[in-house]
Amino acid sequence: MSLPQPLKSIKALWAAASLALACAAPAAMAAYPEQPIRIIVPYTAGGSSDVIARAISDELTAELGQSVIVENRAGAGSMIGTAYVAAEKPDGYTLLLADVPFTIVPALYGERVKYDAAKDFAPISLLGLSPMYLFVTPAFKAKSVADLVEMAKAKPGSISIGSGGNGSLTHLMAELLMLNTGIKLVHIPYKGASAAANDLAGGQIETSFTTMPTASALYQGGKIRPLAVSSPQRQADTPDVPTFEEAGVPNMTVQSWWGLVAPAKTPAPVLARLNTAMEKVMQSPKVKSRLNGVGVNVPADTSAKALQALLTADFARWQDVVKRAGVKFE
Repeated sequence: MSLPQPLKSIKALWAAASLALACAAPAAMAAYPEQPIRIIVPYTAGGSSDVIARAISDELTAELGQSVIVENRAGAGSMIGTAYVAAEKPDGYTLLLADVPFTIVPALYGERVKYDAAKDFAPISLLGLSPMYLFVTPAFKAKSVADLVEMAKAKPGSISIGSGGNGSLTHLMAELLMLNTGIKLVHIPYKGASAAANDLAGGQIETSFTTMPTASALYQGGKIRPLAVSSPQRQADTPDVPTFEEAGVPNMTVQSWWGLVAPAKTPAPVLARLNTAMEKVMQSPKVKSRLNGVGVNVPADTSAKALQALLTADFARWQDVVKRAGVKFE
């Protein structure tokens, strides 16, 4: 049965309107970006995260044809800047430069964190990796991780290990080492990894985890000595330093990392545009040079998928370490 003419007209108008909306949505997404983009760094200017954000912002500006501005929103161990981005409109114009505390903070502070790091963000790109080294003083008797474990088991609580502060990656690496080897070390927290490295060189503590950029001058000067590195393979700059896996301690392949994320529910076409642009940015020799200058290696796979895999592993790892080691903050 045929429809009356008025109904046919209404149906035709509805179909035309639906078609127009369907065409308009991709066109609107294709126009992204139409205004400057901000990358929020949840720390003060000058640190590794800030350097990395500024390195990629220059190249991303060229790729997207819009200004990419770095904005520092420091405080509360990265929570202030991270919470700010989580609450922003998911339109691709406010992004976050995330790093290791992004996955550690939820494990340490639980319900006090005003965002859900695992659910409130969408990955864009894995930017860089930097392994942790276990350093000792030159006079320390242990020549290997096995020697250290043997000494620590013979006299539990007799060997000190410094860190960059309670809840820092260097602290949790110490806890992870103790959990994986069954030893007991005396944790000495400092206000920053550099302070711990300096006291290690001075002999006030006997061991400490840190990155090579933090310890490079002391290492080059022969004031501290590495026993192992936490990367999957040995590092080109320290070919004689074994990985923890080679040293007989499994489950210690952990690296500092940096990534770019957006608020969750950012439209898929916008994320795809950012993914594509960042793939090109991370292949830039200029970007690689600037990151290498602060001791950060650009991984072979910088995709959103690679960042998501890392995040998933890190969330689970630090929840487990904090729970098993009984790390608590009042």
